[in-house]
Amino acid sequence: MKKQKDIILDPMLRNYVYAAAPLVNIFEAAEGKKTVAKMLMGEWMKITSPESSILADERVKVVYRGGEGFVNSADLTRERCLEIYFLDVDQGDSILIQTPDDRRVLIDGGEDDSALSFLRNKYHLDKPDKYIDLEAVVATHSDLDHTGGLIKILRHPQIAVKRVFHNGLFRRTLKTSDPGPRIGNRLGGLEDYPQLPGSPELSHFMKKFIDAVKQAEKRLPRIIKKMESERRWHNRLDLPPGGFICRRLDAADQYLPPYGKDNKYLQIKVLWPCADAAGTLPRYPSKSETVNGNSIVLKLIHGNNSVLLTGDLNEKSMDDIISHYSQAGRLDEWHSDIYKAAHHGSQHFSVPFLKLISPDAAVISSGDNRFDKHGHPSAVLLGTITRFSKIEKPAIFSTELAACFRKLSPSQQAEFNSGHGHLYERAIQGIIHLRSNGKQMHLGRVFGRRPPKDPHAQTLWKWDVWSKPLRNKKAAGD
Repeated sequence: MKKQKDIILDPMLRNYVYAAAPLVNIFEAAEGKKTVAKMLMGEWMKITSPESSILADERVKVVYRGGEGFVNSADLTRERCLEIYFLDVDQGDSILIQTPDDRRVLIDGGEDDSALSFLRNKYHLDKPDKYIDLEAVVATHSDLDHTGGLIKILRHPQIAVKRVFHNGLFRRTLKTSDPGPRIGNRLGGLEDYPQLPGSPELSHFMKKFIDAVKQAEKRLPRIIKKMESERRWHNRLDLPPGGFICRRLDAADQYLPPYGKDNKYLQIKVLWPCADAAGTLPRYPSKSETVNGNSIVLKLIHGNNSVLLTGDLNEKSMDDIISHYSQAGRLDEWHSDIYKAAHHGSQHFSVPFLKLISPDAAVISSGDNRFDKHGHPSAVLLGTITRFSKIEKPAIFSTELAACFRKLSPSQQAEFNSGHGHLYERAIQGIIHLRSNGKQMHLGRVFGRRPPKDPHAQTLWKWDVWSKPLRNKKAAGD
């Protein structure tokens, strides 16, 4: 007789459960084979069946984002996954991390409002009584296509930002101090919070960014107080010691707070940039494209799974990384299962660096709205990025391809009257989804018809999913 397991419904958790398989079927009825949706591992559902205990071989009724239906209990779990969203922000980067204990980290924000629109939709911030907190906001470097979209997020009255991290390089109005003074082959002038008298004048954009940081700091206690009045946030709004933090982050920190080696849900290592001290002042390597080359690089470790996020590293900085970590005997720290391609899939990459990472799957964030002035991703990069994988079927996901464009009708083209040939409109928001339960890991994108009311709903989407192979321990050398 088949062993039955029970899913106990905890009233405190309001009967929420999560998809346990790579893709879980939502059926139209309690019996039959007709499906109305498929849910990627980790997607939430709420059981509406009245029973206090549901047997694993039964089908239960659930509501989910976009509709309702029935699910096999064996496909449900009470354990949350690590969720990572590589957002489609056109030519830029933005990555939302949601941890298994329901905390959030935002890495970059693109240039426009796309990242904020995603947060607003996902967390219902269009409603005045809804709030979220971000454990950390990380600006990998000060380019507009990574940091511009963070300004409105930092200013948002319903988003509590606890920590802001950056690489210490801020764009300046004077060329001699932009992004910092150069001494020999080193770059100095690194700052935590550039607001002290005597600091070189910031560019207009950097002033706006720092002003938004100040607003986030000022607003934090007020938002936290409002959130504490809601039951769901009780005992979950712990602040950093001393309150709000804004400071430079580099490899000397080892980990992104609060995700150090003792965090039982997730560890986030800081691998780059790497400053050295000339006298008493920290300095970075001063080669071409110093802002990009000193991007903050993070490695997420969740059980047996790892994800590398590399900002806008370029070929010269990749060579610097290999040299630095080789001397320290720590090259193995860079191997990762998933690689978020540096600089939107630019042609300026190092083959030895890709060989060092040897990823099984890659994610590329790119997309020019009208004219492809950047040429990202590079054809050579696409052909090389997973070349050093040891598995039979590596994968490459692109926000630009996942966005999916469709040709405008003749009347729509006439209305636009651009004179530049065929025009296209975005048909699907190009988010790349990652899920990890510590053992299994899946990357996925959606495609298919647009739901009539909610363009982000799961109802009519189909999934293209890549799963990390489960390696034999002996074969893996463990």
